[in-house]
Amino acid sequence: MRPDHPSHRSDEVPVGHGSSTHEIWDVLPPDVRAAFARVQAVVLDADGVLTDGRIVVSSDGTEAMTFHVRDGSGTWMLHKAGLKVAVITGRKTGILEREHGALRLDRVIEGSRAKGRALRDLLAEWGLTAEQCVFVGDDILDAPALRVAGVPICVADAMPELHDLAMYVTRRRGGNGAVREVADLVLHARGLRDDIVARYLADPIEDPAEEPPTGTGGVTT
Repeated sequence: MRPDHPSHRSDEVPVGHGSSTHEIWDVLPPDVRAAFARVQAVVLDADGVLTDGRIVVSSDGTEAMTFHVRDGSGTWMLHKAGLKVAVITGRKTGILEREHGALRLDRVIEGSRAKGRALRDLLAEWGLTAEQCVFVGDDILDAPALRVAGVPICVADAMPELHDLAMYVTRRRGGNGAVREVADLVLHARGLRDDIVARYLADPIEDPAEEPPTGTGGVTT
């Protein structure tokens, strides 16, 4: 899907103290707000979106992925709100498959070089339309999925060529809170974010099963 308007950049909102989901939301055009409100699923690329794009390889060839803990909290919040969350990635490491529970991912599709087809198949499996889906990408392999999704999003440091495909460009960079930014906007559009935040600011968390993730085992956060 190609947006019929220029992509909206959240860096139109000043960065610094007081910058918030509310302030970003307030400058979004009405059609972008309406698109966010329809979302039932958030699908992410991994490298460059959930991570900063760097790959850590040990001397024995073992790979590690580094995630921002607030992005993990974002996927947890989406999960708790009843939305579907998935990753479609071109590489196949097995890391996300092992750690999908900690990140509250409903599906992980690894080794997919045809992301547009993979996204269409996933939506069909879930019984959702393209308009009910966010896809977040950063590089040219993500272009077909961005064209499929009703809400195509690029992270702040995505390849510039993708910006014309994006309905929204995040303020934060991949692997540095961009996923949380998207999650906050999706939840805000559904009228859920303030309640979730207020609950955990007001009341201590006593049930470990209710806590957002603070670590992911073999995955560094």
